[in-house]
Amino acid sequence: MTWRILLCSDGSPASASGAAMLIALRLTQDSQISILGVREQGHDSTRLERALQDLAVQLEVAGSRPGIRLRRGHPAEEILAEAESSAYDLVVVGTQGARGLTRFRLGSTAGRLARHLTTSLLACRQTPASVDRVLLCVSGEEPSADTLRVGGVVAASAGATITLMHVMSQVALSWESPSDDLAATAESAIERKSREGVFLLQGMEGLLAAVPTVSVTPRLRHGLVVDEVLAEIRQARHQLLIIGAHRAPEASGRLAPFLDDVADQLLTHAPCSVLIVRG
Repeated sequence: MTWRILLCSDGSPASASGAAMLIALRLTQDSQISILGVREQGHDSTRLERALQDLAVQLEVAGSRPGIRLRRGHPAEEILAEAESSAYDLVVVGTQGARGLTRFRLGSTAGRLARHLTTSLLACRQTPASVDRVLLCVSGEEPSADTLRVGGVVAASAGATITLMHVMSQVALSWESPSDDLAATAESAIERKSREGVFLLQGMEGLLAAVPTVSVTPRLRHGLVVDEVLAEIRQARHQLLIIGAHRAPEASGRLAPFLDDVADQLLTHAPCSVLIVRG
């Protein structure tokens, strides 16, 4: 897969985490990368332009450097405008720091981009030198083929293993589910062919169909979605969280506000980078 990537920077050292994550995921070799610098009104452009050049050098592959684009205005608005102007597969932003793109990180710019981008979003923090543990979460809806495909490709590129996780609330997916399901592990749920087990099995099959070489382990947790996802990341030290994109309210009905809120909270509180996949 050849990626068309838009890497966004405000010139701060923290925003360079996006470039570091692309390198850690090994997505620079077969990608067409453009670097977008957004300068807010009244700010000196010298530091920004120098930082963009440094990023271009850092991401140079086989003598080819990424192109650099400059825009002025509000970071989120300019990122959206640039993303809409070209056919990118992935938009990358850093999520640490105090100014520019990074000051809007908590549920503001990242959440806005997740809702309105027509492409996938990678929000980067705590970037490791390499990525070998990826957590891919699937909701109570049918596993998204796009989420599974992109998640598998990203993990395989990095040489990482995938934990495919579903969080089961205190109420089972089905009213007919027996109470034993509420204490099931992924393995027992799959063996008993409970609804959650079938759901995880379908997800694993979808991943392996998209990327046969990827290593996948199913995981079933019980409790509140955000709490359990964050606990899993911390306990297993996952370095990347992959979730499906916000869905339009007309597509997800009553679940839309819940899914939006979950994604916003994970963007805000996840101690690792977050990839939000949109088909």
